[in-house]
Amino acid sequence: MKSFWLFRSNLRITEYYHQYKNLELFKNNCHDFYLLQGIWYLENGYFDEVIIWRLQPKKHIDDIIIDINGKKFIQKFVKDFDECLDYPQPDISFFRGGFIEYDHLIRSYPKFFGIKLYLGASKRIYPQYGGFYDKILVEDSRDFSESIRCYPYYKTANPNIFCPFENPTKIYDYVWPCNFTQRSYKGQDWFLENVKNSEFLRDCRILHIGNKPEVGKKICKKMNITNVDFYGYADRHTLNELFNESKFGIVTSNETDGCPRISTEIMMSGIPLLIRKKTRLFNYYKHFGVYSFDDDKLEMTLKLANSKYDILNMYISRNLNERMTLDTICKMNYDIWTE
Repeated sequence: MKSFWLFRSNLRITEYYHQYKNLELFKNNCHDFYLLQGIWYLENGYFDEVIIWRLQPKKHIDDIIIDINGKKFIQKFVKDFDECLDYPQPDISFFRGGFIEYDHLIRSYPKFFGIKLYLGASKRIYPQYGGFYDKILVEDSRDFSESIRCYPYYKTANPNIFCPFENPTKIYDYVWPCNFTQRSYKGQDWFLENVKNSEFLRDCRILHIGNKPEVGKKICKKMNITNVDFYGYADRHTLNELFNESKFGIVTSNETDGCPRISTEIMMSGIPLLIRKKTRLFNYYKHFGVYSFDDDKLEMTLKLANSKYDILNMYISRNLNERMTLDTICKMNYDIWTE
């Protein structure tokens, strides 16, 4: 039996998708690509079993098992990751997040986990705690290291959630999704300072989506900015609707952020993406209707993107059906892992 393991997090919390015990509900509502990737591998015959390892929260949760044509997709909650050693060895193990618990396992049992894949985050792009992995995956070409051999990792978004509508009414010029609880690396202050100082941007209708909208409203009041609407939190299906009501999506993260999943979600919704050059995103996506901008050229880039709106829409539409599908992305990743 061929098996794939994903170590998803060292956080002892549950996620909203843990409520879905049915395959179709899960596929239609889960936005986490790492888990959707496991589902795809089972449905397409790459593996016979997928186990997602999570640490048990304070309130006990039983394993969540979804049957896929006789194969098992298992979300397993354990008190300690060492419990995985009681199970048959996997063929591939994917460690997401770069947490110290992962390196402890790898150091103690280096031959147990099959092909060992590492995908870090933030300051843990590369292993920090002495673990040895077969392949270090990165999400931006700038993260390739001269001293560490790295491999690309590609993502897309759930097509059952993020998809273009037919002939949507455009209400907003720009949709700007980011949480104000992540203000230190999502670029909110930088972007609003640009809005304040740009006559062009002050004439645009901008929609912010994310938590703590009162923080954004306070900043805008101080800067006398009146053209930003604050929606607040939106679930993923609502997020797609709001994307479709906008001409462009804009991502303003700085270099300390990881590779924001919101970038692929914007593209999968069918609208062009405007992204700060400091923000992580593989060059693979850069010809999909994506415009990147230097910090001192935001206004110029947005004006240029507006002038090429129809062409950018054409690129997005074509690549949604060719290069950003689950089929394409999941196959690319698997081929990289096993080459």
